[in-house]
Amino acid sequence: MLRAREQARIDAVTARAAEAARAGGRPRVAFLEWIDPPMGPGSWIPELIERAGGTPVLGRAGEHAEWTDLDALAALDPDVVVLGPCGFDLARTRRELGPLVGDPRWGALRAVRKGRVALADGFLHMSRPGPRIAESLEILAELLHPALDGGWRGRGWAAITDAIA
Repeated sequence: MLRAREQARIDAVTARAAEAARAGGRPRVAFLEWIDPPMGPGSWIPELIERAGGTPVLGRAGEHAEWTDLDALAALDPDVVVLGPCGFDLARTRRELGPLVGDPRWGALRAVRKGRVALADGFLHMSRPGPRIAESLEILAELLHPALDGGWRGRGWAAITDAIA
C-alpha cells in the first residue's frame, strides 16, 4: 500500500513537471552534492532532475558522483544550480557556502546572475533513497518550476538569497 501510494505520488509529480517543462522549458540543472571541492551527483539525483522537468548537466543516473570544479561548471553555465551536500541540512549548507560563493567564477554563472540557485536539504531529502524519494522529487519540481509550489520552500529547500540575506 505504501509503495503504491508513493509511486502514484511520483507519477503525479512527474506528469505535472512534464507539463510545466512543456510550457516553460526544461532548465539545465547543475546539482552539487559537495561544495568544497564541488562534486556533481550520481545515483538517483540525475533521474529525479529529469522527472522534475529539468536536464541534468552533471552526473548520470546510476553512476557514482564525480568531482568537478568551478571552471567545468562555468563551461556548462547551467540555468539552475542546486546545492544539496550529502548529509547536510539547510542550516549546515548555509554555513558551508563561503568557499563557493566567495570565488569570482561563481558570480559569473548564469544561474547566479539570474537568481536561480537553491539549497536543498541533503540530510533529509537528497542523500537518502527510500520512502522520502517522492518528497525529493516534489522539492526539485518546485524549485525548477515555481508554479508547482508544494510548500517545500523553507523546509526542503531555500533560495540562496534566503540563505545569505
